Amino acid sequence: GKKLGYTFNHRNLHNVSLGQGQEVVAERALDLAAKEGHWVILQNIHLVAKWLGRLEKQLEQLSEGSHRDFRVFLSAEPAPCPESHIIPQGILQNSIKVTSEAPTGMHANLHKALDNFSQDTLEMCSQEKEFRSILFALCYFHAVVAERRKFGAQGWNRPYPFSTGDLTISANVLYNYLQASSKVPYDDLRYLVGEIMYGGHITDDWDRRLCKTYLEEFIKPEMLEGELCLAPGFPLPGNMDYNGYHQYIDDFLPPESPHLYGLHPNAEIGFLTQRSERILHTVLELQPRDCSTAPGAVGTQEEMVQALLEEMLEKLTDEFSMAELVAKVEGRTPYAVVALQECERMNALTAEMRRSLAELELGLK
Repeated sequence: GKKLGYTFNHRNLHNVSLGQGQEVVAERALDLAAKEGHWVILQNIHLVAKWLGRLEKQLEQLSEGSHRDFRVFLSAEPAPCPESHIIPQGILQNSIKVTSEAPTGMHANLHKALDNFSQDTLEMCSQEKEFRSILFALCYFHAVVAERRKFGAQGWNRPYPFSTGDLTISANVLYNYLQASSKVPYDDLRYLVGEIMYGGHITDDWDRRLCKTYLEEFIKPEMLEGELCLAPGFPLPGNMDYNGYHQYIDDFLPPESPHLYGLHPNAEIGFLTQRSERILHTVLELQPRDCSTAPGAVGTQEEMVQALLEEMLEKLTDEFSMAELVAKVEGRTPYAVVALQECERMNALTAEMRRSLAELELGLK
């Protein structure tokens, strides 16, 4: 708040979670905040489709004459398909969109997992070598289970909400166990991470077995002897500092492939096909609609507009020469004055038509 030049406390912030008849509360909060210069956060606006029209009108009314510090923040889940796009265009066009996109690919996911920690995290345990090695393996494990969802049923039988909280809690458990024991309790760590932290989300027996197998491969005594590969061509790094681990990922992580997840290369055929179809579907949505089915119409909408544009430009008459007209008028009768005024207006109209048609032609090109 201070960086934006605006200081607020809990009385200056109105947080409304929409749904269950909270629309009236939201409207009152908006009116009050507009007068007092408060901030309003409206959460889950995708749950109140019928009310969004009223919200659009209210925001339009409040856009004029409101306090200069008045702000409105809206949150919504992404729509699963174009038919679910229910937020009015007026709201979207007057908003600044802020979105948090999940990382894609092993490279981005591994960096993102490591970003949850710092150099201080790496130095906080007395058994530094063991802690750093297992922590990096946990980061790789987290990246694998999170990104494996993209493979659909070949990844997980059911999609699970694995989060960074699971990773950070697992790191805390690792720290506590290593501080309390001189030996690394591999079995206990695998059980707590695979059966409780991450396993708490898993409801399918085969998925639970898969999670357990990953941990058996990633967390075992060989990891401290430099003999463990997290993926083909990607050995577990040794004792490095925080920036060194990030650099190691950039330098040595193999290109994105199912091998990084222990899967056969054919596993990504379905994923790539689905993504290609989604891209092509989006491109087709952006194309102009085909108007060839209309009587007498030929080609796309753009071609029809171009034909009409050329026709209108041909029909546009040249502007009147006001100097010549004034010279021809012998007496300024009421009729002549009105005629000259209409000629001036016609010139203005013709000029505007030419200008806007030229802009349209540039837009089509």
